[in-house]
Amino acid sequence: MNRYHDAMERCAPDEGLRERLEKGVRSAKPERARTYRPRRKKTAVLLLAAVLLLATSATTIWDPLFIRRFGPGAALSALGGAVFQEVNVTSVCDDVSLTVTQALCSDKTIHYILEYRLPEGSPREGYDFPEVYYHGTGSYTWEELRDACQEDWARQDWTDWKAFSSNYMQSEDNPLWPSWLSKDESSGFFSGEAVEDVLTFYFSVDAGEDVDFTAQPLTILVTPPCTETEDGTRTAVTDHPAIVTFQPAYTGPQALHAALEEGDVNISATLSTFSLSLEAKGMDYPYYEDMVKDTRLVTRDGSEKRVSLMGLTGGGGGIENEEVWTTVHFIGLTDPSDFAAIRMGDYELPLS
Repeated sequence: MNRYHDAMERCAPDEGLRERLEKGVRSAKPERARTYRPRRKKTAVLLLAAVLLLATSATTIWDPLFIRRFGPGAALSALGGAVFQEVNVTSVCDDVSLTVTQALCSDKTIHYILEYRLPEGSPREGYDFPEVYYHGTGSYTWEELRDACQEDWARQDWTDWKAFSSNYMQSEDNPLWPSWLSKDESSGFFSGEAVEDVLTFYFSVDAGEDVDFTAQPLTILVTPPCTETEDGTRTAVTDHPAIVTFQPAYTGPQALHAALEEGDVNISATLSTFSLSLEAKGMDYPYYEDMVKDTRLVTRDGSEKRVSLMGLTGGGGGIENEEVWTTVHFIGLTDPSDFAAIRMGDYELPLS
């Protein structure tokens, strides 16, 4: 099962989430998908940017896509400053290039804006999502990776993600494979249309349990985007992947963890700025949604916040009435240090 590809199938955020996030920023809402490109902001977005600059005395501001996702209040907050990173790193990879313009980072989650510059003469629209792989290394330049992998790349069918993902990307033939970072969940969205030969993507990725995104450089490998004709013929824009590397930075509170083992019951949780990952065994929850509804975060003054009202899941899994797991993505930014414990059913687990 390719969880990243499954997440890509959902593409855009839940409509209900969009409505809630856009109430405070309707004047910044792009009229068409082409305004997603940061360098082509419309007047309303620029006005909002000016307000944010004046209010915060900041030298940089969040990309409008980030403001639409988390709201202008998050951009103005101290925590918003801790997660924000102006990256602007470009990697030229022969006939294409990748640029990470901005990122919102914590130790467990990264949201980032990625620009993919297409080869000259590429179609303007009809693109689907590329596959994206995350590696905790800064050891390879594009030229070094290309020279080491050219023969293997030439044998790949870049229009068939199932083939190259299992047969090459996740094998020892790929020199980046030893530095692959496990991830809990990934998602993203884009318009499918190129503006001035550039595709602009919004991606987010949650780290696996043992991963801290800020502990090492992050190399993002992106496979060639593809177009598809009405008869089903798929065409990759180029014959090789591309990479870009940067160092994620985060100055906010670190993620907190909670765990409990009592008889047949086993509960674990990780609370970070952007999300809460949950797993429960022996709690007799039919589905992961039931676990979320039965979970509360306990503040340091003893009050409770229902997790189901703080965010949305992008999916989950489990074995009915035995084991369930999911990740709740918060609608806004959350300071983990505001909370002392997590309650699930009759159990309370201290966060530390």
